[in-house]
Amino acid sequence: MRNFFKYLMAISVITLILIFFLDNIYSYAFKNGQPRSKIQNILQLKNKHYDVAFFGSSRTEFHVDCRLITELTGKSCVNFGISGSSPGDMLILMKLAENKKISFNQVFMQVDYNYNSYGITKYFLGNLMPFTEDPTVKEHLQIYKEDFFYRRLPFYRYMEFDKVVGIREAMASFLKLRQNINIEIGFSPKQGIGKAVAGSFPETIKNTSEELTQMQELYKNTNTKLDFFTAPYCKEVKNRNFMDKVQLKLPGLHNYFEMFDDKDEYFFNCGHLNEAGARVFTKTLVEDLLQ
Repeated sequence: MRNFFKYLMAISVITLILIFFLDNIYSYAFKNGQPRSKIQNILQLKNKHYDVAFFGSSRTEFHVDCRLITELTGKSCVNFGISGSSPGDMLILMKLAENKKISFNQVFMQVDYNYNSYGITKYFLGNLMPFTEDPTVKEHLQIYKEDFFYRRLPFYRYMEFDKVVGIREAMASFLKLRQNINIEIGFSPKQGIGKAVAGSFPETIKNTSEELTQMQELYKNTNTKLDFFTAPYCKEVKNRNFMDKVQLKLPGLHNYFEMFDDKDEYFFNCGHLNEAGARVFTKTLVEDLLQ
């Protein structure tokens, strides 16, 4: 029996050492290796300036061609759009940029049905796990009630979000393997033509978007100009009048919702433009907002 307990104790000690070791290795890889996401990229940047920055979901990531903006205007541009992200995700990203002294002359945030959203997405949350000691990250984990005690246990956070910050991504970061897309530019165009509709717009709108309001407060009385815009959507989506309600909530909204109502060839699906549509849309943004 004594030998059994000795064996059990030895296994426990080895397991604990391994857990602490893996936690430190994963953390080092994500903090110092090749960024594998826009979130990791912004957390590794410091003291950088862009003339123009775009934030939002896939309707920013797939629609705004920063290379084309730079080519047409000479302005430096970055697309921080992340597929599936929420305004809460983007608010944290903006605050992280501010704390890392990443500055912008103009910031554009894409708004549509996400006006009704609140909170952070699981993908975004997973990408924050290696950086939980960052003051901004820590603050917002508490605000959104995601600061669970068990996530402070060594290596647990990496097991919980294995699909986002698991061994594949840790090794890729450590070995400095780049993504197929240039995350420093951020534009990820879609190929093909279609108008498949997934879901519909909400029938009602909430009184206030707390996170969009916080964005306005963040850039108030600064040298950064914040604008909200809405990218095109196909005319087949239901409850299109929801955008009229958003326009009333955000009077300065640059609304391109109906821009391609008669241009089916510019859509990849109902909510996303293809590359040709993205280029036309980007040129319109330049003409209207960036001259």
